[in-house]
Amino acid sequence: MNSKVGESRHESSHLFTENPCKEASMFVPPHESMSWSLQRAIPSNTDIGHQLIESLMTELEKAAWDGRDLFHVRMAVEEAVVNAIEHGNKRDAAKTVQLDFRVSPELCYIDIIDQGEGFDPASIPDCTDEEFVDKPRGRGVMLIKELMSEAEYNAKGNRLTMIRKRNDPAFEIRQEDESQEEEMRDDE
Repeated sequence: MNSKVGESRHESSHLFTENPCKEASMFVPPHESMSWSLQRAIPSNTDIGHQLIESLMTELEKAAWDGRDLFHVRMAVEEAVVNAIEHGNKRDAAKTVQLDFRVSPELCYIDIIDQGEGFDPASIPDCTDEEFVDKPRGRGVMLIKELMSEAEYNAKGNRLTMIRKRNDPAFEIRQEDESQEEEMRDDE
């Protein structure tokens, strides 16, 4: 994690650099390739988290991101920040959440680290399974994975790295796949 704290604007022709987190397979865009970035360690306070999310959304709007992409990013990052504060840090005022937001015209990168014990995302039951539909847990993790182009937790489960590609065609394919699955169920 970059120890730099603050907000900055960068311009460069580089697109990606390898993730400094050895356990992650996702690439991290260097600060220089992004038009805006913000790195902060915040207390376990959702109001402060929401203020920084608003800054992120403002920068995405300045970069001319459209409504659907804005909606996806907002939903995923709000869920992730609230999860880090409430489930990760258990609202412990002595613990912080590290946020790294980066924006370019084509990419939004978000890295969130809490100081909690972590969790195993694979242990979260599928909330769309009939057995778990009425259970209140697990929807956030599913939402994040559905809304972002990439979402990856570290092995400990206290760090979430997300990327949203602008106008990601994968969402068109996912929606088509879901429609076909519904049609197949209706045919049965």
